Amino acid sequence: MRKIVFLISVLSLGLFLAACTPKQTLKLFMPGEYIDESLVRDFEREHNVRVQIITFDSNEAAIPQIEANSYDLIIPSDYAIEELVSKNLLQEINYSKLENFSLSDLDQGLEGVLNDLDAEGFDLLNYGIPYFWGNVGILYDTNDVTEAFLNEHGWNALADTSYDVMFYDSSRDSFMIALKALGEAASINSPTDQEILNAENWLKAAKGPKTSFLTDEVFDVMLDPAQYDMAVVYSGDGVYLMSENENLGYFVPEEGTNVWVDAFVIPNNAVEVDLAYMFIDYMLSYDVALANAIEIGYTSPRADVITEIVDTEEYPADAYVITLQANDEFFRYNTDLKRKIEEAWVRVRAS
Repeated sequence: MRKIVFLISVLSLGLFLAACTPKQTLKLFMPGEYIDESLVRDFEREHNVRVQIITFDSNEAAIPQIEANSYDLIIPSDYAIEELVSKNLLQEINYSKLENFSLSDLDQGLEGVLNDLDAEGFDLLNYGIPYFWGNVGILYDTNDVTEAFLNEHGWNALADTSYDVMFYDSSRDSFMIALKALGEAASINSPTDQEILNAENWLKAAKGPKTSFLTDEVFDVMLDPAQYDMAVVYSGDGVYLMSENENLGYFVPEEGTNVWVDAFVIPNNAVEVDLAYMFIDYMLSYDVALANAIEIGYTSPRADVITEIVDTEEYPADAYVITLQANDEFFRYNTDLKRKIEEAWVRVRAS
């Protein structure tokens, strides 16, 4: 009897200690509301681990946090990844650790623009695995704005102060638009001081009585009925809003736009590297990537997921499928240009 009691006590103690043992934890640093958290919970249950999601509002705010803290996995944008690489903060990617995703799964258009970026001197795929990608365009109310008008005026349509216009409150995106509208700069990454001044003046002139500078408020102001005739949005936000408001269209001017990629990266000081690869492999497996893309609305890097979403009409193809143009560009990491643009943006907002 005493042996039985002793064995029960030992078993109970073992169960108690097992229950008290902390789970292996993946620290994921990423933009807010950018992942289907039910999929994250499924991963936790499947592997008996914990995923701690820490969010950031912008790449600019994230980088000092990355420098000061330890994360296992991060999802920044292309130009931020380039900055992190320049500061020797990231590990190179080992694609052999992935079973459910390979570079052959990439959409052909995405692969092409990443190859172009590599030719310009930055191999993003060496340090990052694409999570979502897209571009910047004009979301417009088809009751008030025609596609013919947009085709005629391009980005300059936003400078027509007779319309209610929402600019995205971002120095980088706004100056991209102004530089493309003016057509003077050879690249949004290398404008002269005079071209920056001209872009500043274009933005000041575009500020009419019906012009606003907003960010996430777009999800409120462009639902049916839309409060603005035109709004500058990221393609994935446009996809979601078009699915909620049938009177909206999405347009990308032929002058070109910013193409962007958000990617998984693993910092040099990551603790749970193997778990980070397991999570990447899970999120980019076909079924999970499809479910995540449907929930979030942004364009998957996987060609087969894009095809499935378009074929099943989950989202409008004209916004979900990223159609690339000759003058589309990635933003590049350039501290001097960033400073000049931000200083000019302060003057625009104060005008």
